[in-house]
Parts: sequence; C-alpha cells; structure tokens
Amino acid sequence: MTNNRAIFSKIGTFFFITIILISSFQVFALQNKLLIDRQFISKPINNLLDDSYDLLIIAPTKFTPYLQPLVDHKNKYGIKTKLVDDEEVYQQIYWTGSDDAENIKYFIKEAYENWEIKYVLLVGGRKDQSKEETWWIPVRYSYLDRNYSTRIENKFLCDLYFADIYDSEGNFSSWDDNENGIFGEWIENGPAVDFPDLHPDVFVGRLPCRNEYEVKTIVNKIINYETGSFSDSWFKNIVAIAGDTYPKKTDYIDGEVYTQEGLSYMSDFEHVKIWVSNGELKNWIDIVIPINRGCGFVWFSGHGGPHLWGTHPYNDSKTWIDIKLRHFTLLINRNKLPVCLSASGCFNNMFNVSLGHTDWVYSSYGVKYNIPRCWGWTLVRKSNGGSIATIASTAFSYESSDIDSGVGGCERLDIHFFEQYGENDIDILGECWGKAVDAFLDNQNINWADPSNTGDALIVKNVEQWLLIGDPSLKIGGYN
Repeated sequence: MTNNRAIFSKIGTFFFITIILISSFQVFALQNKLLIDRQFISKPINNLLDDSYDLLIIAPTKFTPYLQPLVDHKNKYGIKTKLVDDEEVYQQIYWTGSDDAENIKYFIKEAYENWEIKYVLLVGGRKDQSKEETWWIPVRYSYLDRNYSTRIENKFLCDLYFADIYDSEGNFSSWDDNENGIFGEWIENGPAVDFPDLHPDVFVGRLPCRNEYEVKTIVNKIINYETGSFSDSWFKNIVAIAGDTYPKKTDYIDGEVYTQEGLSYMSDFEHVKIWVSNGELKNWIDIVIPINRGCGFVWFSGHGGPHLWGTHPYNDSKTWIDIKLRHFTLLINRNKLPVCLSASGCFNNMFNVSLGHTDWVYSSYGVKYNIPRCWGWTLVRKSNGGSIATIASTAFSYESSDIDSGVGGCERLDIHFFEQYGENDIDILGECWGKAVDAFLDNQNINWADPSNTGDALIVKNVEQWLLIGDPSLKIGGYN
C-alpha cells in the first residue's frame, strides 16, 4: 500500500509539473503572439503597402463586389483607388480605438500616412428600417448640446469627425479629450468639453446604402456622370431656389440675398433664379421643371426636414412652398445630374431615419417622422435622375441672423463652396467641400468657453453637420 501511494504521488507530481510547464509555455507564446500582433497592427497597412493611393473606399464585405466597377473606373482615370472591407479594418485596428467608428478613423489615419490618400468614401448606412440603429459602416454623433429655440437636440450625425485626423499640433484629433466616450461634447449652458480641430485632413464623403441595389445604382450614376458628354446647354446652368426664409425677421429676402452672393462666384454659368421675388417660385412644380431641364448645380436656401425642403413668400410666414419626398418621383432628369447644396435646410441629410424610427428631435412634441430615407440621400440614390451628390445639414442649422455675432451662419458654407469651384477653379467635389470648411473656419474666432445658446457653439455646429453624401473624388462636370 505504501509503495502504491508513493507511485501515485510521483505520478501526480509529474502531471502537476507538466501542466505548469505547458501553461507557462502557452502564456509565453500568447504574450509573444500579442507582441508580434501589436507590432504589426501598430503600422497595420505597412505590410500591404505597394504604392500610394488617392481614394480609399471602406465598405462592408457584402458590398465590395458591386464596388469593384467603381474601383476599375477610378483607376482608369488616374484616381488610384484602394477598396478595403470593414472586417479588414477592424482586424488590423482592433486594439486601438474605443469603438468601431474610432477604429475606422485610425485606419484612415494609417492610410493617410502610409498610402498618402486624399479622399475617403464610406459606403454603408443603416442596415434596415427598424427602430434600433444598426450600421453597415459606423457613424459618429457629435454631442454639441444646443436647443433650437425650445426644441431639444443634444446630438447629431457628423462625418467631419472622420476627416479631422490631426489637431493643430499634429496629434490625433480624438474629439474626446476627457475620454468619457462622448464625442464633440459642448454641454448645454456651459463651455466646450472637447476641442476638435474641425479642419479636414482628408476629404470624406458617404453613400449611406442599405442594400446591394443602392450600391449598384449609385456606382452606375458615378461612372456614367464622369464618362458622359456634358453640354453647356444644361451643365452650365446653376439653379438657385430661394424665398423669404425668416419673414419679417430681416428687412431683405434673406434666401435670395445669400444665393445672389454665391452666384457672383459662378460667372461662367447661366443663373436660373427660382425666387419668390421674380415670381418663379410658387410651388414645388417650379422646382422640378428646371432640374429636369438639366443643371450642373442646384442650390436650395431655406428651411428643411428629413422629408422636405421649404421656404416662404415675402413676409408671409403662414404660407409654405416646399418639395417633399413624394415629389421626387417626377424628377426625370436622367443623366443630367446636378450637385445639390442645402446647408440651410435643417435635417436634409439626416440619414439615420427609418420607417421604424421614432427617436427624433421633435419626439417630445409628438411629431415623429417615419420615412424610409432622408431628403438628400433620396436625391442621390434615385436611379433615373435626382442628384449626383447632396451636401446638406444633418441637424438644426442656423442662419447668420440667428447668431449674435452676425457671422458663421450655415449659408456661408454653401457660399464658400461656390467660391472654391467658381473662383479658385477646384473641380473635385470633396476638395470643394473640404476647402469650403477651411475657408469658413478661417473667418471665425471661436470662443470655446461661450456658454450661450446663440453664440459660438452654433458656428461649430453648422460646420460639423454639413455633410457630403456622394463621392469625394468626383470630377465635377466629368472627364470628357
């Protein structure tokens, strides 16, 4: 019995030591693997680097086969393009960011530093029409909390986050300085908590596609647009649609004054003024007809919602002239596609809406919009017309006269866009967008300690929500 116990004791000791040795080896191997992985991931795309690129497209794996024709087209015209699926991004940046949106931003940073990219196209919006938000490509909400009069809005969609890679000292611009997981934070009745740089380091656009059909539709539109034959008889038209945005608030018809200032930069274009003062703007039909005739640009200056754009006749706040989603069915401009701008149209590019969506800024007032897609994206995704891109606001936008300083209004962004195109001869869509942001910010001296509801926070909000739905590398007017 004693011998048996001794034998069993030796066997037990042997197994115990073996288990310890195996465990130690596994821990050592895991530590080394993590070290190797982190060394690779810290420069994730160095090992993939075989050249420099102009355009980075990030999309879910499900969409990538339908984006390959766009990649081939871009490369053909000298826009060197790299298509990366989101899983590759997350695998290579999984330890870096606090969430998927920050991982996307870190990947863009690496691509900028290693591939020298200029343009970033995010392809993917909400996955479905349900109440809960699930995304093909993640979004970032800015938590700049300012009411619009008595209407509450404490967060809004902001793709500028993905474009603003560095701060003024060359450090990563996290938009979350106190690392509390709340980005772009500027608390109500208080100073800013986070201090984003706001200047784009890359030019970012988004196609908020929900399915393969939408991907194929917009890819075909972009290819046909850039390879089409553009006639001065239609492309050289710029349609400006405006009325009295704030009746009796100013002694002038504000929408018309703003559009006239922007039109002054577009001397090579025929100015088609659909205004209330000249009798050209009376109802939505007056908007549809000139777009169907063809125009290179269409510019809306007025009010908006996720489902409509509208304005007023002179000094008549009770009467609305608007164009809604249902009216787009009569847009049959086919390949005569304009770049659309609507900075002053609140929520026109609010692409997080859905049929099941009820959590909206007006929800406390009992007004809930259940619509399949927003106004701006509906124009872009339309298969037989609409627009080639829409640059508009994702939240409440603020006119200059709403801000005590008298500057920094939303309409300034659209005006700077036409300055870049018409005066500075920039004909790439994303560059017009990004340099307009720069010009807008260069004219501001933002007081980040301003706690007021009508002060500098609204200037920052205007620029953060001015979002490009479209291809940032798009050659305005095409290559032919």
